[in-house]
Amino acid sequence: VAAQLPLHRRPRRRRKAGAMKPLARALRTGRSALPWQSLRQVYCVNLDRRPERWSFMQQQFAHLQLPVQRWSAVDGRTLNVPELAEMGLIAKEALPRYLLPDEQKLFGTDLTDGGIGCALSHMTIWRDILARRREAGSSPSDAYLVVEDDCQFLPGFSEGLLASRLSHVPDDWELVFLGGQDLLHRQHEYQVGEGVRRLYKGFRETTAYLINEAGAKACLEVSVPMHWQIDTHLNDESLREGLRPPRPDETDYTMRPRGYCLWPPLVEQERKAFKTDVQKVEHD
Repeated sequence: VAAQLPLHRRPRRRRKAGAMKPLARALRTGRSALPWQSLRQVYCVNLDRRPERWSFMQQQFAHLQLPVQRWSAVDGRTLNVPELAEMGLIAKEALPRYLLPDEQKLFGTDLTDGGIGCALSHMTIWRDILARRREAGSSPSDAYLVVEDDCQFLPGFSEGLLASRLSHVPDDWELVFLGGQDLLHRQHEYQVGEGVRRLYKGFRETTAYLINEAGAKACLEVSVPMHWQIDTHLNDESLREGLRPPRPDETDYTMRPRGYCLWPPLVEQERKAFKTDVQKVEHD
């Protein structure tokens, strides 16, 4: 799948000192305009058997006046995992760990049925983003917002606040997480601007993120074949080929996709109201 997607590199354009970045500037449209027009599309990933989660998200979207497309998630319960391995979507080397008893799996890392379904759901969105290149008026710099159905927008979240935070994100962004977990407690070492940090191998979650065309290509290319859950593939380059010794020139931060996270976050995962559909056990 990913091997068929051509690499696409855009030359960087220099920005005058003090000039507002294109994405942030677009979000600061006049109040007479419809809200959120700067986002090409907003996707909300939701399983058909989880209508209560969709209702939870609809209430938030209505409050934010945020137009959204519900994206029917791939249900991991219905998948034939060995067949996916034969197709090349899952690494055959990953099957022994996939088949381990739950108590022996690495929480949040080893493949599960729900984790595979989650990954495929995001991949179908990335493919949809790439397909939109043929639409009139589309641009490689268009921003797409992807939200999972247990996303809680934190108090104060708004179009204006998002624009303010994005004004500190470097121009070379391909992927910007609005929240997540710093598992190794080292995210502060990768601060690049006010409230902005580079992605690194200790970052996890795909609760909500902005992505562009180049990011969609990169995410597909680094996620197939799957050895681990999707957020591990996106952030830890050392594990994308399975378990192997580290390379001398390897960095702890993520080079592809060119990714950042907003810290402090603008969203968090709602864990009290909903049980996990991805992991084998509940979060601590």
